[in-house]
This record gives sequence, structure tokens and C-alpha cells, in this order.
Amino acid sequence: MINIDFLKNYPEVTPALAHIWRDVLGKIWMPEMGIEDIEFLYDQELQGDMPLTLIALYNDIPVGSCTVQLKDEIRPDLSPWIGDLVVDARYQRQGIGRKLMDAAVLKAKDLGFEKLYLFAFDSRIASYYEHLGWMKIGDDQFKSHPVTVMELVL
Repeated sequence: MINIDFLKNYPEVTPALAHIWRDVLGKIWMPEMGIEDIEFLYDQELQGDMPLTLIALYNDIPVGSCTVQLKDEIRPDLSPWIGDLVVDARYQRQGIGRKLMDAAVLKAKDLGFEKLYLFAFDSRIASYYEHLGWMKIGDDQFKSHPVTVMELVL
């Protein structure tokens, strides 16, 4: 059974989340980041109200995370952002990413936000988000790679 909760309620899972993040996203987009660097970022998210990280637990084992953050370096004029939606490769295609995304959207609504933004690394991922109701609003670059900037009206 999948449980979605806040990272603040499970700070001990940051090492496992750091490994998932590195294996799924980091090796491709930020290979220079070590596990300690990624753990530090997750630990920083425990220090304040934002960014706010949601985690997916399968029988109390962390299998994914998603963050609602106020800023993103790609488009600092837009806020807030969904960042770092990541699911362990062994648990993908089971609806966990969708559950994390739905929980993040609900939390953003609860916080009074009217829109959310994200960027997708490739057209396949952008199509997935379009299926969830997101709209493409532009193209940009992240670390010299093209990305699609998307918006969701809440």
C-alpha cells in the first residue's frame, strides 16, 4: 500500500530518497552531485515551511518524492513550482508519481496558490503532464538541455 506524507514526518528517510533521486534524475541531469549533496538538499527542506517535500512510502519504505518550491532557477518570474518528482525505478508505472503530484497540487491549493509550474525534460514527460491537465507555456534550457515549461491553473 502506498502512503503519501510529508518528509518532515519521516526525516530518517532522506538517505534513501537521496539514492532514489541520484539514480533516477541525478545521474542524467546533475552527475556532479554526490549522495551527501543530495541528502543536504533534502535536509534543508526540513528546516522551514518551503520548500515542502511530499514522499511516497510503500509499506514504510520510501519510493519517491515531490517538492513544492517557491522558486526555480529556470524562470524566477514564475512561482510556485513542482520540482523533483521522482519515483524509484522499481516502483514506476504504478501510479505513484500521479499520487505524489495530486498531493502536491492539493497542498498548493490549500496554501492559496492559483497556479503551479514545472519543467519537463523531454516530450514524453511533457505529454504525461498534459494528460494530467498541465499546459505548455514555453521552452527553456536547463544545464544546456532543452526543457518544456508547463503551467497548471488550480
